[in-house]
Amino acid sequence: MMKEHDFILLLEKTMADDEVKKTPECLQMLSDSKTRLNQGEPASFVAARLSKSISWYLVTHRYKAPKAIIDFSKSFLDAPAKHRGQISIAFWLSNLFHW
Repeated sequence: MMKEHDFILLLEKTMADDEVKKTPECLQMLSDSKTRLNQGEPASFVAARLSKSISWYLVTHRYKAPKAIIDFSKSFLDAPAKHRGQISIAFWLSNLFHW
């Protein structure tokens, strides 16, 4: 996962893209993510949630999306896996000490 500052800059750059601005659903996904970041949610969680939203958008729109969205999503492809990994660690530790 990229640094939080880099993630925010790329998010803002993607939001400023003309094609993204013409796609209300994409702009809303990005705007929601920026709001979460501004509220203090860790970038890794925001990226994981955004990755899921972009995937769902692609499925429901026949795998068509603005190029800027596709390029942006490639920058944090590992976010959902890392997020699941963090959850998994807590789960396994709790089971380890639970007799």
